Amino acid sequence: MIGTGNFQDALEPIAIKNYALGFKEVPSERDMIFDAKKSKKLTETYLELGDTGPMTEFTSDLDYEDVQQGYKMTLTAKEYAKGMKIQKKFVLTDQLDIVSGLPKLLGLAARRRIAQDIMEIFNNATNTTYTTIDALALGSTAHTSNNGGANQGNLGTTGFSEPQVEVVRILMKAFTTNTDEIFEVNPDLLVVPRALERPAYELINSAGKVDTATNNVNFHKGKYKLLVSDRLTDSNDWFFCDSELMKLFNVWNNVAPLEFGQAEQFDGLSARYRAYMFYGFGSRDWRWVYVNHVA
Repeated sequence: MIGTGNFQDALEPIAIKNYALGFKEVPSERDMIFDAKKSKKLTETYLELGDTGPMTEFTSDLDYEDVQQGYKMTLTAKEYAKGMKIQKKFVLTDQLDIVSGLPKLLGLAARRRIAQDIMEIFNNATNTTYTTIDALALGSTAHTSNNGGANQGNLGTTGFSEPQVEVVRILMKAFTTNTDEIFEVNPDLLVVPRALERPAYELINSAGKVDTATNNVNFHKGKYKLLVSDRLTDSNDWFFCDSELMKLFNVWNNVAPLEFGQAEQFDGLSARYRAYMFYGFGSRDWRWVYVNHVA
Protein backbone atom coordinates (compact mmCIF):
# COMPACT_ATOMS: atom_id res chain seq x y z
CA MET A 1 0.00 0.00 0.00
CA ILE A 2 1.32 3.43 -0.93
CA GLY A 3 1.15 5.48 2.25
CA THR A 4 0.98 9.18 2.93
CA GLY A 5 4.65 9.42 3.78
CA ASN A 6 6.07 7.94 0.62
CA PHE A 7 3.63 8.84 -2.11
CA GLN A 8 6.08 9.79 -4.83
CA ASP A 9 8.93 7.46 -3.88
CA ALA A 10 6.70 4.41 -3.80
CA LEU A 11 4.86 5.17 -7.00
CA GLU A 12 7.93 6.08 -9.06
CA PRO A 13 9.44 2.61 -9.63
CA ILE A 14 6.01 1.13 -10.34
CA ALA A 15 5.29 3.87 -12.86
CA ILE A 16 8.61 3.47 -14.67
CA LYS A 17 8.21 -0.30 -14.87
CA ASN A 18 4.69 -0.14 -16.25
CA TYR A 19 5.58 2.65 -18.65
CA ALA A 20 8.35 0.46 -20.07
CA LEU A 21 5.91 -2.45 -20.40
CA GLY A 22 3.63 -0.22 -22.46
CA PHE A 23 6.35 0.93 -24.81
CA LYS A 24 8.28 -2.37 -25.02
CA GLU A 25 10.65 -1.31 -27.80
CA VAL A 26 10.81 0.77 -30.96
CA PRO A 27 8.75 -0.97 -33.70
CA SER A 28 11.15 -3.05 -35.80
CA GLU A 29 9.83 -1.55 -39.05
CA ARG A 30 11.59 1.73 -38.26
CA ASP A 31 15.08 0.28 -38.61
CA MET A 32 14.00 -1.67 -41.68
CA ILE A 33 12.69 1.40 -43.51
CA PHE A 34 14.85 4.20 -42.10
CA ASP A 35 18.47 4.94 -41.34
CA ALA A 36 17.97 6.00 -37.71
CA LYS A 37 20.73 8.12 -36.24
CA LYS A 38 21.40 10.63 -33.48
CA SER A 39 20.94 14.28 -34.37
CA LYS A 40 21.74 17.52 -32.55
CA LYS A 41 19.92 19.82 -34.96
CA LEU A 42 16.35 21.00 -35.25
CA THR A 43 16.74 21.00 -39.02
CA GLU A 44 19.00 18.68 -41.03
CA THR A 45 20.03 19.61 -44.59
CA TYR A 46 20.64 17.11 -47.39
CA LEU A 47 22.21 17.69 -50.81
CA GLU A 48 21.74 15.70 -53.99
CA LEU A 49 24.90 15.13 -55.98
CA GLY A 50 25.11 15.03 -59.74
CA ASP A 51 26.30 11.85 -61.39
CA THR A 52 29.31 10.99 -63.54
CA GLY A 53 29.36 9.39 -66.95
CA PRO A 54 30.91 5.95 -67.61
CA MET A 55 34.63 5.58 -66.99
CA THR A 56 36.59 6.33 -70.15
CA GLU A 57 39.65 4.64 -71.58
CA PHE A 58 42.91 6.05 -70.29
CA THR A 59 45.29 7.08 -73.05
CA SER A 60 47.65 9.68 -71.66
CA ASP A 61 45.63 12.11 -69.56
CA LEU A 62 42.98 11.60 -66.91
CA ASP A 63 39.41 12.50 -67.77
CA TYR A 64 38.31 14.72 -64.88
CA GLU A 65 34.60 14.75 -64.24
CA ASP A 66 32.76 17.92 -63.21
CA VAL A 67 30.17 16.88 -60.60
CA GLN A 68 27.47 19.43 -59.83
CA GLN A 69 25.27 19.85 -56.78
CA GLY A 70 21.67 18.86 -57.33
CA TYR A 71 18.65 19.68 -55.20
CA LYS A 72 18.78 20.61 -51.50
CA MET A 73 16.19 19.60 -48.91
CA THR A 74 15.72 20.00 -45.17
CA LEU A 75 14.05 17.83 -42.55
CA THR A 76 12.71 19.50 -39.42
CA ALA A 77 12.32 17.51 -36.21
CA LYS A 78 9.15 17.74 -34.12
CA GLU A 79 8.54 17.33 -30.41
CA TYR A 80 5.96 14.84 -29.15
CA ALA A 81 4.73 14.65 -25.56
CA LYS A 82 1.87 13.37 -23.43
CA GLY A 83 1.28 13.52 -19.69
CA MET A 84 -1.10 12.57 -16.91
CA LYS A 85 -1.81 13.54 -13.30
CA ILE A 86 -2.78 11.07 -10.58
CA GLN A 87 -4.39 12.39 -7.43
CA LYS A 88 -2.86 11.37 -4.13
CA LYS A 89 -6.34 10.54 -2.80
CA PHE A 90 -6.84 8.11 -5.69
CA VAL A 91 -3.50 6.47 -4.99
CA LEU A 92 -4.34 5.96 -1.34
CA THR A 93 -7.80 4.50 -1.99
CA ASP A 94 -7.16 2.51 -5.18
CA GLN A 95 -8.43 -1.02 -4.53
CA LEU A 96 -7.99 -2.40 -8.06
CA ASP A 97 -4.33 -1.47 -8.78
CA ILE A 98 -5.46 0.95 -11.47
CA VAL A 99 -2.87 3.56 -10.52
CA SER A 100 0.15 1.37 -11.11
CA GLY A 101 -1.03 0.58 -14.63
CA LEU A 102 -1.85 4.10 -15.76
CA PRO A 103 1.70 5.08 -16.81
CA LYS A 104 1.62 2.09 -19.16
CA LEU A 105 -0.77 4.12 -21.30
CA LEU A 106 1.95 6.74 -21.85
CA GLY A 107 4.26 4.03 -23.14
CA LEU A 108 1.55 2.75 -25.46
CA ALA A 109 0.87 6.27 -26.73
CA ALA A 110 4.55 6.78 -27.54
CA ARG A 111 4.85 3.45 -29.34
CA ARG A 112 1.71 4.14 -31.37
CA ARG A 113 3.02 7.56 -32.39
CA ILE A 114 6.28 6.08 -33.66
CA ALA A 115 4.52 3.15 -35.34
CA GLN A 116 2.21 5.53 -37.20
CA ASP A 117 5.02 7.87 -38.26
CA ILE A 118 7.01 4.95 -39.65
CA MET A 119 4.29 4.42 -42.27
CA GLU A 120 3.49 8.09 -42.92
CA ILE A 121 5.81 8.39 -45.91
CA PHE A 122 3.72 5.64 -47.54
CA ASN A 123 0.35 6.98 -46.41
CA ASN A 124 1.25 10.44 -47.72
CA ALA A 125 3.20 9.29 -50.76
CA THR A 126 0.97 11.14 -53.22
CA ASN A 127 0.64 14.45 -51.38
CA THR A 128 3.10 17.07 -50.20
CA THR A 129 2.93 16.39 -46.47
CA TYR A 130 6.38 14.82 -46.76
CA THR A 131 8.16 15.88 -49.94
CA THR A 132 11.34 14.39 -51.33
CA ILE A 133 14.52 15.98 -52.73
CA ASP A 134 12.85 17.74 -55.70
CA ALA A 135 10.12 19.23 -53.45
CA LEU A 136 7.49 16.95 -55.02
CA ALA A 137 5.47 14.16 -53.46
CA LEU A 138 7.37 10.91 -52.97
CA GLY A 139 5.24 9.33 -55.71
CA SER A 140 5.04 11.58 -58.79
CA THR A 141 4.57 11.17 -62.52
CA ALA A 142 7.18 13.85 -63.25
CA HIS A 143 10.14 14.00 -60.86
CA THR A 144 12.48 16.72 -62.07
CA SER A 145 16.23 17.25 -62.25
CA ASN A 146 18.29 20.42 -62.01
CA ASN A 147 21.33 18.67 -63.45
CA GLY A 148 20.07 18.21 -66.98
CA GLY A 149 18.30 14.89 -66.55
CA ALA A 150 14.89 14.10 -68.00
CA ASN A 151 11.71 14.03 -65.93
CA GLN A 152 10.81 10.61 -64.55
CA GLY A 153 7.81 9.03 -62.85
CA ASN A 154 7.34 6.53 -60.03
CA LEU A 155 3.56 6.72 -59.64
CA GLY A 156 0.95 4.36 -61.04
CA THR A 157 -2.74 3.70 -60.48
CA THR A 158 -3.10 -0.01 -61.26
CA GLY A 159 -4.14 -2.50 -58.60
CA PHE A 160 -1.97 -5.32 -57.29
CA SER A 161 -1.60 -8.34 -59.58
CA GLU A 162 1.14 -10.60 -60.91
CA PRO A 163 1.28 -8.89 -64.33
CA GLN A 164 1.38 -5.42 -62.75
CA VAL A 165 4.18 -6.35 -60.36
CA GLU A 166 6.23 -7.31 -63.41
CA VAL A 167 5.33 -4.07 -65.20
CA VAL A 168 6.46 -2.04 -62.20
CA ARG A 169 9.65 -4.08 -61.77
CA ILE A 170 10.70 -3.28 -65.33
CA LEU A 171 9.83 0.40 -64.90
CA MET A 172 11.97 0.60 -61.76
CA LYS A 173 14.91 -1.07 -63.48
CA ALA A 174 14.80 1.81 -65.96
CA PHE A 175 15.13 4.57 -63.32
CA THR A 176 18.02 6.93 -64.08
CA THR A 177 20.09 9.43 -62.12
CA ASN A 178 19.66 13.19 -62.36
CA THR A 179 22.05 13.11 -65.35
CA ASP A 180 20.26 10.24 -67.13
CA GLU A 181 22.65 7.43 -66.16
CA ILE A 182 21.13 4.04 -65.24
CA PHE A 183 20.51 4.07 -61.48
CA GLU A 184 20.74 0.28 -60.90
CA VAL A 185 17.60 -0.25 -58.83
CA ASN A 186 16.85 -3.72 -57.44
CA PRO A 187 13.15 -3.96 -56.43
CA ASP A 188 13.07 -6.69 -53.78
CA LEU A 189 10.41 -5.65 -51.22
CA LEU A 190 6.64 -5.41 -51.49
CA VAL A 191 4.91 -3.19 -48.92
CA VAL A 192 1.17 -3.81 -48.73
CA PRO A 193 -1.82 -3.24 -46.43
CA ARG A 194 -3.47 -6.17 -44.67
CA ALA A 195 -6.12 -6.43 -47.40
CA LEU A 196 -3.43 -7.36 -49.96
CA GLU A 197 -1.48 -9.76 -47.76
CA ARG A 198 -2.90 -12.94 -49.31
CA PRO A 199 -2.30 -12.12 -53.00
CA ALA A 200 1.16 -10.74 -52.19
CA TYR A 201 2.07 -13.87 -50.24
CA GLU A 202 0.82 -16.11 -53.04
CA LEU A 203 2.84 -14.16 -55.60
CA ILE A 204 6.06 -14.65 -53.66
CA ASN A 205 5.54 -18.27 -52.60
CA SER A 206 3.59 -20.06 -55.33
CA ALA A 207 5.58 -22.53 -57.43
CA GLY A 208 3.28 -22.14 -60.45
CA LYS A 209 2.06 -18.99 -62.09
CA VAL A 210 -0.53 -17.27 -59.89
CA ASP A 211 -4.25 -17.51 -60.79
CA THR A 212 -3.84 -19.45 -64.02
CA ALA A 213 -4.66 -23.01 -65.06
CA THR A 214 -1.35 -23.40 -66.88
CA ASN A 215 1.74 -25.05 -65.49
CA ASN A 216 3.99 -22.05 -66.07
CA VAL A 217 6.74 -21.45 -63.53
CA ASN A 218 6.12 -18.49 -61.22
CA PHE A 219 8.88 -16.06 -62.17
CA HIS A 220 8.44 -14.13 -58.91
CA LYS A 221 8.77 -17.08 -56.51
CA GLY A 222 11.21 -16.28 -53.72
CA LYS A 223 12.41 -13.05 -55.32
CA TYR A 224 10.87 -10.53 -52.91
CA LYS A 225 10.44 -9.83 -49.23
CA LEU A 226 7.03 -8.82 -47.90
CA LEU A 227 6.10 -6.14 -45.37
CA VAL A 228 2.44 -6.05 -44.33
CA SER A 229 1.22 -3.17 -42.18
CA ASP A 230 -2.10 -2.51 -40.49
CA ARG A 231 -1.13 1.17 -40.41
CA LEU A 232 -1.33 1.63 -44.16
CA THR A 233 -4.55 3.58 -44.45
CA ASP A 234 -5.56 2.72 -48.04
CA SER A 235 -6.55 -0.90 -48.58
CA ASN A 236 -5.69 -0.79 -52.31
CA ASP A 237 -2.38 1.08 -52.44
CA TRP A 238 0.83 -0.94 -52.68
CA PHE A 239 4.50 -0.16 -52.95
CA PHE A 240 7.44 -1.86 -54.66
CA CYS A 241 10.77 -1.00 -53.04
CA ASP A 242 14.50 -1.50 -53.27
CA SER A 243 15.20 -2.33 -49.62
CA GLU A 244 18.85 -1.29 -49.78
CA LEU A 245 18.12 2.09 -51.36
CA MET A 246 15.15 2.53 -49.01
CA LYS A 247 17.46 2.27 -46.02
CA LEU A 248 19.98 4.59 -47.70
CA PHE A 249 17.55 7.37 -48.62
CA ASN A 250 15.08 7.32 -45.72
CA VAL A 251 16.39 9.11 -42.64
CA TRP A 252 15.12 9.21 -39.06
CA ASN A 253 16.86 11.86 -36.97
CA ASN A 254 16.58 11.31 -33.21
CA VAL A 255 17.19 14.61 -31.45
CA ALA A 256 15.93 13.30 -28.08
CA PRO A 257 15.10 9.60 -27.65
CA LEU A 258 11.93 8.71 -25.84
CA GLU A 259 12.15 9.56 -22.15
CA PHE A 260 9.87 9.19 -19.16
CA GLY A 261 9.69 11.76 -16.36
CA GLN A 262 7.79 12.22 -13.11
CA ALA A 263 7.33 14.88 -10.47
CA GLU A 264 5.17 15.53 -7.42
CA GLN A 265 2.84 18.51 -7.50
CA PHE A 266 3.14 19.70 -3.90
CA ASP A 267 0.14 22.05 -3.66
CA GLY A 268 -2.18 19.95 -5.82
CA LEU A 269 -1.35 16.69 -4.03
CA SER A 270 -0.87 14.75 -7.24
CA ALA A 271 1.84 12.90 -9.12
CA ARG A 272 2.60 14.04 -12.66
CA TYR A 273 4.05 11.86 -15.38
CA ARG A 274 5.09 12.59 -18.93
CA ALA A 275 6.57 10.91 -21.98
CA TYR A 276 8.63 13.01 -24.41
CA MET A 277 10.47 12.46 -27.68
CA PHE A 278 11.93 14.68 -30.38
CA TYR A 279 12.64 13.42 -33.90
CA GLY A 280 12.31 14.11 -37.61
CA PHE A 281 12.04 11.79 -40.60
CA GLY A 282 11.71 11.84 -44.36
CA SER A 283 12.94 10.53 -47.69
CA ARG A 284 15.76 12.34 -49.45
CA ASP A 285 15.25 10.61 -52.79
CA TRP A 286 12.38 8.86 -54.59
CA ARG A 287 14.19 6.21 -56.64
CA TRP A 288 13.86 3.50 -53.99
CA VAL A 289 10.09 3.08 -54.47
CA TYR A 290 7.32 2.83 -57.01
CA VAL A 291 4.02 4.07 -55.58
CA ASN A 292 0.81 2.43 -56.76
CA HIS A 293 -2.07 4.68 -55.74
CA VAL A 294 -5.20 2.82 -56.76
CA ALA A 295 -8.43 4.83 -57.04
